[in-house]
Amino acid sequence: MNEIIELLQQSITDHVLVSGEKKELKQLIKDKKPSPQDFNVLRSEIFKIANQHVDLIPARNLLDWVETANKLTLSSPKKQESNARVYFSPGTQCREGIIQQIQQAKSSLHICVFTISDNEITNEIINASKRGIAIKILSDDDKTYDLGSDVQRMAEMGIPTKVDGTRGHMHHKFCIIDKETVISGSYNWTRSAADRNYENITIGTNARIAKIFLSEFDKLWKELSSIS
Repeated sequence: MNEIIELLQQSITDHVLVSGEKKELKQLIKDKKPSPQDFNVLRSEIFKIANQHVDLIPARNLLDWVETANKLTLSSPKKQESNARVYFSPGTQCREGIIQQIQQAKSSLHICVFTISDNEITNEIINASKRGIAIKILSDDDKTYDLGSDVQRMAEMGIPTKVDGTRGHMHHKFCIIDKETVISGSYNWTRSAADRNYENITIGTNARIAKIFLSEFDKLWKELSSIS
């Protein structure tokens, strides 16, 4: 936020937001992913900066600067809300979408799925763990010991893993990447889901939705048992 405000302060010195400054501001806003509250603060700062220069800049130039700066803060939230992608199986779409998100993870993976037996996905989870990504896995106890299941193997490699241990099933299929991107849908992380089943996933970046999924994950993590 401070970087964005500093750039706004610098941009008013020549009485106009030039194309290079607009491009830099757009990129900063995209990178920082401000919350709706942050955007309210930014708009307040725009008027504060303008008020400080009201006697220094011609009124027409000042109004143009305010209008341009405000447009940058008004357009960004819409772009953030429209980035969801949907994938279907049979076929490799879902698997490739999941693998791409795991490969792009920068800090954490919270994986909550009924079962994991697709070696291609498993290998990417292991690779992410090796490069320092913090990973937690929640899965179903009945499926953990199925032939081909990779859940036990990942637990033995030191990836924190818990299972439900109840009469019911831990039937969720979702994953939170870096606490901001969510993968969710009917798709089990198995080879048969890619090869034979009619399944789907949606992948989208939305901090509010990710927070809700993460809250459910944390609740289950406290309730369930570490794998034995």
